[in-house]
Amino acid sequence: MLSTFERESAWLMPVPKLDGKTLMEHLYARMDGLYPGKWKSNFVGEAAMSNWEQAWAEAFDEEGIVPVDVALGIQNSRRMYDWPPSLTEFLRACRPYLEPDVAFFEAVRGMQARERGERGDWSHPAIFYAAAAVGRFDLLNQAYQQMEGRWKKALHAQLALGAWPDIPDPAPALPAPSSTAQSEQGTKAMREMAQRAISRKGKDHKKWAKEIMGDPRGRTPTIVRMAQAAVGEAA
Repeated sequence: MLSTFERESAWLMPVPKLDGKTLMEHLYARMDGLYPGKWKSNFVGEAAMSNWEQAWAEAFDEEGIVPVDVALGIQNSRRMYDWPPSLTEFLRACRPYLEPDVAFFEAVRGMQARERGERGDWSHPAIFYAAAAVGRFDLLNQAYQQMEGRWKKALHAQLALGAWPDIPDPAPALPAPSSTAQSEQGTKAMREMAQRAISRKGKDHKKWAKEIMGDPRGRTPTIVRMAQAAVGEAA
């Protein structure tokens, strides 16, 4: 099987817009400007330069790195590293959003959006499919410290695939109870309350007292006094 650079990697081919230089030669110049003296000290002779170009170009192709990623990597290297980064460090600088902790919180925000019926913002499909693998409920209800092991495993498994289906549209969010439904419920309750009030209207709430006063025999003095008081209030 041919290696990436033996298949003429685009990173090793001359680019007219770069005055015929390759993307790797352009990257070398940018890194040399970023780390004057320090960068060049890593290369002793043409063989070291060639080995660097081939190794990094092959890694870029295998990882799906594109020029925009490299531009971000250069920018982030300036912030992240005082000394020239290794290949692994530079790849991290190219895609900081794939760091497990950063990706986790992106996944949380994305899944929250999907619960609202929105697509969510996903910087990489592997983050979405890792989130789907661990499960929306756990993702939204557990802290990163609790999920770290499972999340890293799921994310690394997705990144290893190298290719992913398109992120599907979310299922429609369940609608909140409509104001119409709430209004109908409120109207029904008010109707029932009104009906109860109407059914009580016209009733003589002192009837019990009048019956006692009409025939107090067998009633205790206390009950009689209560009846007298009630009838007196009605008078």
